[in-house]
Amino acid sequence: MTAQRRWFTGGWVFDGTGRERFRGDILTENGVITDVVEGGLAGAGPDGAELVDVSGVTLLPGLIDAHAHVGLLSMTRQPDLPPAVQAARIFENLRLSIDQGFTTLRDLGGVDGGLVEAIETGLVEGPRLLPSGQVLSQTSGHGDLRGRYSAELDNPDLGAAGLVRNARLCDGPHEVRRAARDQFRRGATQLKLYATGGQLSEGDPVASPQFTEDELRAAVETAKDRDTYVTVHAHTNRGIHRALRAGVRCFEHASMVDRETAVLLRDAGAVAVPTLTVCEVLKQDPESWGVPGHWLGELDTLASAARDSVRILAELGVPLGSGADLIGIAQDKRGWEISLKAEVLGAAAAIESATRVNAQILGIDQLVGTLEPGKQADIAGFACDPLRTPEVFREDGPAVVVRAGDVLRNRLGG
Repeated sequence: MTAQRRWFTGGWVFDGTGRERFRGDILTENGVITDVVEGGLAGAGPDGAELVDVSGVTLLPGLIDAHAHVGLLSMTRQPDLPPAVQAARIFENLRLSIDQGFTTLRDLGGVDGGLVEAIETGLVEGPRLLPSGQVLSQTSGHGDLRGRYSAELDNPDLGAAGLVRNARLCDGPHEVRRAARDQFRRGATQLKLYATGGQLSEGDPVASPQFTEDELRAAVETAKDRDTYVTVHAHTNRGIHRALRAGVRCFEHASMVDRETAVLLRDAGAVAVPTLTVCEVLKQDPESWGVPGHWLGELDTLASAARDSVRILAELGVPLGSGADLIGIAQDKRGWEISLKAEVLGAAAAIESATRVNAQILGIDQLVGTLEPGKQADIAGFACDPLRTPEVFREDGPAVVVRAGDVLRNRLGG
């Protein structure tokens, strides 16, 4: 449903700026918020505006997932899926993101930049998409998905090269720089590297740092040349310290950090994107992700440590974003991350992590992240007060979803 001018009336507003939730109406024109009227407009509203009655609905800024993998459908079985099936599954994951109120995704592994064009031209329904291209991994790193004793010279192909590609193996600053440039050639808006080992791979312990400082610095310098940044997968202290020395300022997971590391992150002006959902989903259904059981030996330890790390990082003032880190063929649990963070940080901070803070981390806070005049009209409206019932992000989708002023979902029946 499109219109040049729109008036969302009767709702409550949590604008993401730190203000308390308030009764308010939102006016939009040509996809941009022109006014947020506390207490609501009197009378019939502006001439020529389409009225959208959202009485009783709480309007939030459109949700942002800063750690998405819409193109990663299985850790082990994706090459067996025909390219047409992979395409259909990827498009479905984009649609499901809209259903859950997510109007922006930062994809941190695999999807080709051409998917952005498909969304922006209206060929595929989906959120605003910021792709990283292939994740960069050292040989025998977290992204090296060859069998332990395989004689293959490179990562196996995922079977749909024009849509999604496996991690790029590169060693030495020259190879890292070339691989980084290649991701920008194919439409990446930022880079992602693996800076420690991880859970969903073998042969690389979680605590092991990956890439040398010179290798990491080569990626950071290449990104700076493009006026963008590097984010790194990093669970543990040694890898985070090394990446900080190399100039990295954005860290995914940060799930086993101590207070010293949190202070270093804060003092460097760095940010972290904890990902609590991935452990919860893997506890319930690892088979749907194609994850072998022997990859899950450290899962309980990692899940407990991740919550402790969120508390430490928040206490010491490190800005915390929000990312679900989902893979699979039906990514319908993207909102879980907000609910899980609410258990640790409180609902308001959890929602702001998935709106304003994520927008700042992604460098798009002049465009989205809060409900303020001049911002894109990205809105997720819930038929309850999610500040009081943050479990709604795990149970029900939003009643209203608006992206750049277009009403993509309206389940209010009016």
